[in-house]
Amino acid sequence: ISFLSLPSLSHGLRGTYALYSGFFFVGFAQPLFQCTPSLLSASWFPEEERTLATSIALNANQLGVGCAFIVGALWVQNPSQVSNYFSLLSVLSV
Repeated sequence: ISFLSLPSLSHGLRGTYALYSGFFFVGFAQPLFQCTPSLLSASWFPEEERTLATSIALNANQLGVGCAFIVGALWVQNPSQVSNYFSLLSVLSV
């Protein structure tokens, strides 16, 4: 099974806890990204424009995720550059 060959699982129980902790934090943060556009459109736009504003915001989020995959594939050419890429994403996220 290919998902069992993840590098973090090769570090034993500690790697498994790190992997599941990462899953938890990503899942915990997901409502922030999925609920915020509808809250913003409800407070900033009139009722007849809310659907359009919400759909644009949600699609812009997905477009940003797609761009991150493309930029990451272009930037990272070998494993030693992964930490530099994550550092860049961290700075841009703040």
